[in-house]
Order: sequence, then structure tokens, then C-alpha cells
Amino acid sequence: MTTTEAATPTTPETKPPGVPTRIGWALHLLLRLMLGFYLFVYGWSKVFLMQMGQVDFADALVGFGEMSPMGLLWRFMAYSPVVQFIAGAAEVLAGSLLLFRRTAGVGAVLGAVDLAVVFGLNLTFDVPVKELSGLLTLGCVIVAIPYAARYLRALFTRGPVPRGPLPTIFDGKLGRVTGVLGLVAAIGLTVASGLLYWSSIGSQRPTRVEGPLVGVHRVANDTTAPAAQLAHDTRWQQIAFGQWERRNGVARVAIRQANGDLRHGTFRVTAPGVVTLALQPVQRGATELNQKPTDTLELRFEPTATGIRLHGAGQDVVLAADPEFRFLFDRDFAWTGRPPVNR
Repeated sequence: MTTTEAATPTTPETKPPGVPTRIGWALHLLLRLMLGFYLFVYGWSKVFLMQMGQVDFADALVGFGEMSPMGLLWRFMAYSPVVQFIAGAAEVLAGSLLLFRRTAGVGAVLGAVDLAVVFGLNLTFDVPVKELSGLLTLGCVIVAIPYAARYLRALFTRGPVPRGPLPTIFDGKLGRVTGVLGLVAAIGLTVASGLLYWSSIGSQRPTRVEGPLVGVHRVANDTTAPAAQLAHDTRWQQIAFGQWERRNGVARVAIRQANGDLRHGTFRVTAPGVVTLALQPVQRGATELNQKPTDTLELRFEPTATGIRLHGAGQDVVLAADPEFRFLFDRDFAWTGRPPVNR
């Protein structure tokens, strides 16, 4: 025995943990696994821009006051893929750190911050999963408790920072083996969960729609006579064809009528010069998330000197591009200073 070894006192931290402590760390591990699962599900859905989607021309006709709080939040996140990606990456990182015992404390703190923000947004924007996000936040706080004293000392004192607790269920040779396996499993689960999520969304991954219809249009000419009263005038005033094709080859469409009513639906170009619209009822109040269409219209479209002619199914209109209602989509990004546009 060397002099240094003889002078080193035996501390409680070097003693093998007792059965209650091992059981506590086992429950700690189960909670970490559960939290990691949810963080991976919600994190990857944002990384791949699936939870909030991407901003769509069909949203251009929705007025600020017409949106629900949840719809406002979803469109805010959809408008900035970078913000949505970073939010998801932070959740995935927290979930991955939670899986490995040596980084569990950092993962718990990061997860608590991530989920506290989500919980706050869910509360203030009336998103239905308030209880779940609140419980997940609490779960991360519980996981972080064993490390709290060390982190608080590191932040608020100038003295030495003690070593943090190391979750120990097994010790000795078995403990060393499970430690290595835990690291491999943490990395493997992180990668596998991302690949599994990517493969599971399959045909739901959006692809960009091309063609003359895509964009935001106003009706420049309509052969239908107006109604005697504006409140009864159901002629089309504006129509927006979305640029993201989703399930079954359909994309979103929105129609603003002359009386102010708004209709959502989907469209599909079924043949050259032919488009089929599946329209939902007029938007009224707290509508369901995915309403079934009530009207199906088959229309023909063709470019003209002044825009696009759309006719059939009782409609004969000429559409012209509406730059004012797609200003949000056309405003480019620039590093250089320029006059702010806050309209």
C-alpha cells in the first residue's frame, strides 16, 4: 500500500450502495426511459417538420381573429422550420442524455427546460396535452433532484464542486459491463428512434407541388351575377392552392367567399388541366380538426393573358395573383440592415 493510499480516507461514497438505494436508482432509470420515449416522439416529429408541418399558401386566407390559439401557435412554428427543428433537436438531445447514467443529470435539466417551455405554450395557447406536458416536466425535475445540490453549488458558490451521484444498480464487474452497455444502448436508441420515426411517416412526408395553380389568387372576373344581399353572396373572392402535397397526393386549398365565409379543403390535379376540389363546410366556431368534405368539384383550368381561367361545376372565374395576401411568403431573409416591415 502506498503512502497516498494509506492517507486516503474511506468515504461513504465509496461504499457499495444498499438495497433501498439500488431500488431507488432502478426506479430512477425507469422514469428516465419513460421520459426519453416521449422526448424522442415529440422531438423527432419536430426535427422532421411533421408536428406543426410547414407554412402553406392555404393559410394565407385565414385572418388573425379567425385562428384558434392552437392554430396561431402551429402556424408560428410552421413558418420557421429552423425554430421547429431546433426545438425538436433540443428534445431529442435531452432524451438521449437521459438514457445514459453519466449524463442523466444534464439531460434532466435540459429536458425540464424544454418541457417547461412546451407546458407554458400548451397552457397559453390552449393545446389539449397540457396535463401530459406538465407531468413530463415534473418527471424531469424529479430525475434532476439527486444532482440539484451539485448544480446549485456550481452556479452560486466559488468553492470546489463535489462529484455528482452515479446511478448504481449493479456494481463490480457486472456494473462495468452494464455501464458500457448503457452507453451503447443510449446511442443505439437515439439513432434507431430517429430512423424508425422517419420510416413510419412514409407517405405522410410532404412534397412540393408544382404547377400554375399553386399560390394565392383573387378572383379578377366572375361570370356569376352577385346576390341581392352581400350576406348571401357565395361567389368566390379569393382562392389559395397550397404548395405541399401530403397523404394520397392531395394538397390543401382555401376559398374566401364574397360574403366573408371561409372554406377549407383539399385539391388534386387529376389530369392535365383538370383539378378536383374536396371542400369542407363553411368554417364556423370550434370546428373539428379534420372535417370530412361535403362538396366535390371538378374544374378545368387554363392559363390566360390575365391569369388562370377556372371553370366547371357552376364556376367560371379568372384568377389573378394576389401579392398582398402572400406577402408573408414572399418576404425574403436578409442579413443586411433594411427598413423594418412590421405590418
